[in-house]
Amino acid sequence: MKNRKYIPIADISSMNQNIQNRKKLLECQIVERQNISDFMIKLWITKPTDYSFKPGQYCTLGVEGIERAYSIASSPDEEYMELYIELVEDEGILTPLIWEMSKGDIFTLRPKAKGIFQIKDQTLKNYLLISTVTGVVPYVSFVRSFMNENQNKMKFHILQGSSYFDEFGYLEELQEISKTNQEHINYIPTISRPKDKRNENWKGMTGRVNLIVDQYIKDNDLNPENSIVFACGNPDMIIDIHNNLAQNKGFNVIEERFWK
Repeated sequence: MKNRKYIPIADISSMNQNIQNRKKLLECQIVERQNISDFMIKLWITKPTDYSFKPGQYCTLGVEGIERAYSIASSPDEEYMELYIELVEDEGILTPLIWEMSKGDIFTLRPKAKGIFQIKDQTLKNYLLISTVTGVVPYVSFVRSFMNENQNKMKFHILQGSSYFDEFGYLEELQEISKTNQEHINYIPTISRPKDKRNENWKGMTGRVNLIVDQYIKDNDLNPENSIVFACGNPDMIIDIHNNLAQNKGFNVIEERFWK
């Protein structure tokens, strides 16, 4: 009896909880994959029955027990959930596994979408949505959802920054919506490396997205009384936006930081 080992009650409880959590996981399947560039892909995955989310929220996917949260680009009423994913070299665990996956492959899915990066006050006139690269994803969900039910005459001002223009995965969609719905959306993509050969065909705006904000606010008469600011993506960009717009100018800034 001297060699018998007992497991503390707290450890047993933790083990049981982990087992229960694994049992609660759902499954979803890749129905389409689109390679945007060597480091950017879009995925469309099945949405389990009764799975729901709000525009701006994220889902938590898993492969071989490894999990990560990904923001959802689709609107809640679309048949599939759409994801826009970036592969960062020599970083991350799950994303490199996803890069080897294709149509028909299976993810685990946590049963509830999460995140408070949402538009809760629909009474304002202007929504300034600032992002870098995949940080635009929740804004795509905003646009698709609210453009169908825009009874409050909200206007979305989407400023998206990137190093290279081939990282603008929703360029055509947002430009087209911007042209046909000028009253409700204005989309401004900008690149920070205009002299790079990879950007030689870019004809749009240049400069870091956080450095074009002040002029855009001035040109479009945005102020803390008629506008709210959302910032999503690179943490350094968000810190700069917070310091500039929240601390110095009095805007309400909602943040979602993508840590790589």
